[in-house]
Parts: sequence; structure tokens; C-alpha cells
Amino acid sequence: MDAVLTAVIDIDATPEAVWDVLTDFAAYGEWSTFTSAEGTAHVGSRLTMRMPGMTFRPTVTVATPGQELRWTGTLGTKHLFHGQHSFVLSPNHDGTTRLTNHEEFSGALVTLTRRLVRTPKRDGYAAFNNGLKQRVEGLTDSTR
Repeated sequence: MDAVLTAVIDIDATPEAVWDVLTDFAAYGEWSTFTSAEGTAHVGSRLTMRMPGMTFRPTVTVATPGQELRWTGTLGTKHLFHGQHSFVLSPNHDGTTRLTNHEEFSGALVTLTRRLVRTPKRDGYAAFNNGLKQRVEGLTDSTR
């Protein structure tokens, strides 16, 4: 059984400005819900993402500047636990960018952890989006 989490936010900046902050993994500890992140936004590269009580190493599967960043990760085997995370950047008509932060989980452990995954993770995704929005808008305000 799969679990899906999505959080959406509009950011007052161009998709390119959002992309620059989203893919600056070295700065994640300054603003995001991750305590640190390492790696590069290139297809095939492995990232090291750290959160309180958890470290994971997903592989980047899509890295289209200004449009989409996607990674996948597993715990054990794909049949045990598999997650696919995406950030899609869409330009709005008013010059802002809509960020869709989306994750799909599948595997045997999802059924056992469904309750644990939904509410705290959903709140974490909204917190990540808000942190990204504040960071991007703060940077673009200082360059205007």
C-alpha cells in the first residue's frame, strides 16, 4: 500500500531563484528542516540528507534547473521501503513560482508506519516549504 504526501506553496521569486536555493545543499542547515545536506543536483549523484534522528542517502533521478528536482531512496530493499521525492517548480502568471513538494512511499513497511508517516511528515513538508520561501524571498528582497 502506498502513502502520498504533498505540500504546495507560492514563492515571490522566479523558478531559477527558487532552484538556486533548493539545490544549495550546503546551506540547508541554515534554513531548512534538514540539519545538513551534502551532494550535487546532478542525475545519478548520491545525496546525504540528515534530519534529527535520521540520515538517508537518496539518488538524484531528475535535475532540470528551474523546473524539477527528484530523488529516490530505499530502506533495505525496494520491496521493504521505497520513497520517491520531487520538487516541481511552476511559474505563475504573476511572476511568482509554485513549489510542489511531493513524496510517494511504497513497500511493506509503509503499511506498518502509515500513521507515523502522514501527520508529522506533512507538517515537516510545509515547514520545509515555508523555510525555502523565507530564504528565497529574503535573498531576492536584498537584490532588488
